[in-house]
Amino acid sequence: MKAGPALIDTRTAAIALFGRWTGGTKDAVYRMIERNDIAAVRDGRKYWIPAAEIDRIRNMKVDEA
Repeated sequence: MKAGPALIDTRTAAIALFGRWTGGTKDAVYRMIERNDIAAVRDGRKYWIPAAEIDRIRNMKVDEA
């Protein structure tokens, strides 16, 4: 198990996946959540994404996407 937080916010997820936080990467993360491509927990208006989801996406093979 990696050290670090178990849940990350959408900004941190966008930076981890796309390397930056812009309007486009923010929208992409929210679209991925809405399509259930990324598991997320909603807490009021905020989404929390399991850090393991970022690892799962990074380790996906091209034919799994």
